[in-house]
Amino acid sequence: MPRLFFRFDPRIAQALRSQRHTILKGLVCVAVTALLTAATIPLTERAIRAIGDAAPTRVDLTQGSSYESQLSRALGLTPLQVREGLTKHPVDPRLALPPASALSLEWNRDEAQIQRAIESLAQQGAVPAASQQQRQDEALKTLGFICLAVVGVFALKYTFTRGQSYYLSRAAARLASDLRIQLYDKLQRLPIRYFTSKRTGAIQSVLTNDVNVYQNAVTLIRDSIDGPFKAVAALVTIFIIQWQLALVALLFIPVLAWFVQRNGRRMKQDQAAVQDDLAVLAGVTNEALGGVRVVKAFAAEDRMSELYDGQVEKTFASQMRAARRFAQLKPMVELVGASSLATILYICGHMARAGTLQISQIVALTFALDVINQGARSLSNVNNTYNQVQAAANRIYSEVLDVPEETDAGGGKTLESPLGRLEFKGVSFEYPDGTSALSNVSFVIEPGTSLALVGPSGAGKSTIADLILRFYDPTEGEILYDGVDVRELDLRWYRSQFGVVPQQTFLFAGTIAENIRLGRPDALEHELSEAARLAHADVFISRSPEGFGTVLGERGAKVSGGEGQRLAIARAIIRKPKVLLLDEATSNLDAESEKAVTEALDEVMAGRTTLFIAHRLTTAMRAQSILVLRRGEVVEHGTPQQLLEQSGMFASMWRAFNNGLLEGDIG
Repeated sequence: MPRLFFRFDPRIAQALRSQRHTILKGLVCVAVTALLTAATIPLTERAIRAIGDAAPTRVDLTQGSSYESQLSRALGLTPLQVREGLTKHPVDPRLALPPASALSLEWNRDEAQIQRAIESLAQQGAVPAASQQQRQDEALKTLGFICLAVVGVFALKYTFTRGQSYYLSRAAARLASDLRIQLYDKLQRLPIRYFTSKRTGAIQSVLTNDVNVYQNAVTLIRDSIDGPFKAVAALVTIFIIQWQLALVALLFIPVLAWFVQRNGRRMKQDQAAVQDDLAVLAGVTNEALGGVRVVKAFAAEDRMSELYDGQVEKTFASQMRAARRFAQLKPMVELVGASSLATILYICGHMARAGTLQISQIVALTFALDVINQGARSLSNVNNTYNQVQAAANRIYSEVLDVPEETDAGGGKTLESPLGRLEFKGVSFEYPDGTSALSNVSFVIEPGTSLALVGPSGAGKSTIADLILRFYDPTEGEILYDGVDVRELDLRWYRSQFGVVPQQTFLFAGTIAENIRLGRPDALEHELSEAARLAHADVFISRSPEGFGTVLGERGAKVSGGEGQRLAIARAIIRKPKVLLLDEATSNLDAESEKAVTEALDEVMAGRTTLFIAHRLTTAMRAQSILVLRRGEVVEHGTPQQLLEQSGMFASMWRAFNNGLLEGDIG
């Protein structure tokens, strides 16, 4: 038989175990709620019977008392004939039964025979002592108790339904929160090459769309308990009322299970496609919004709208495939349930005709079958939710959690008194796609000295910086820090030796203080102020009413490019690094700010190893030595004066700059 229950992916099961106490509380509430729902079935049956007993003529004609049953056996009549005869004629006060003469005409039996049967009942003490009025009063009293019991059941059901909603919602929210924290922590430990190969929007889609689907695993557990509990409890009730009808209901379960299983396999594939398309759509959206200035500058709004519309339509198509698959299941489950109900009701008709089933039982059976149908629909939701959760989990793990982290094979070596000496020994590097970036590059930066990397775009300057920071490791050769291969050093400790000022400043949406303290979170207030002063950022910080508490907005939108650059310099300075890595750190400053920051950097550079990625010849001339690169190879290396005297590539660029043929930007 196809499976109605699924075994959780071990990765999902492990995550759920972290919330097992909260989930267990919720599931207890689910189970109790399901059982209370089933408990209303016999209460309903008993209430309908009491209503029948309260009528002048009983509605449930097959439910006879002991004396009615004995009369039917003694006279060879059916219980229905006995009851109808007893309710049609006036009652003899002595026996609380109609006189034998009246019953003789009604039942077509000898009056003496009926009298003997009545006397026999009297001798056995089976003759009712109650009149019709008393029977009706007792029925109403019983109905009152049943109604109170129904209110009590639903009061309990309210309490446990509220409990299941709270505990399972809490577990789902905690599961999603913990997963987002785990994903974010993992992303922080992934290598740069991961981010260069992924769209930012696609990564964000994992953190939003996939996690939102993933947390439905808690709903899946709830429905896995709620549906079966309701169905089984209702089925047991049917067995108690009429076991033959319960057997008929069981015949439809294999049909239902087969269809649920068959639909589920296809649903998993369709849902995976939906999640992938949503990730691509998020990537396109993020790029369009992030590059809105470029789009408008090139009047490319129509082109971007066309690309976006195409991806939206593709995502819509995959969602519709999944929707069609989902739409097939629920009505099919209802159709199978309706077929089961119709079959059983038809059988009930024949049983009622034969006098073996009463109206109250028919009502209870109909209610029980509806509860079973609810359980079946719940199980169909389990199947669809399971496949959605599995598709989301596969993306979460394949896109993020299973990606190898940055390697730190050195095992955590640190240097007691680092000096800041950097050396490249025969370093070559190829990117993962096979593109060659460096070929046999060798140079040394002695502690406290400065080196400028010069060369056209694509020469390998930024690659050298990435290798120094261990965003990548060399394909060949070694990079040494104070004579130790950087692959042997603790990665976090090693990177803490550097203060980096990129050409394109990136500021976060927090305060000025938070952005500067990114360099050193434990920095004291006076260190914060000193770093801002050295970077000449204190001038504009003091003009703001909030000072260091000024919120910068997304990507530092509330400060100018020059102000943002000075904050980036302060962020590097506050680390008190051994090595400064400056990617044309003054490129976004006006002349006045550039002069001030250049003086500050000259002061900060004193006693520190400094590497310039020089895009301007004037910046390169400030370094003690210059390394000229072209197509990943070292062309020249020496002091500025030596290179000018050699009349090589650097000297040619310098002469062109001085003659006005080159503006100074060299790549």
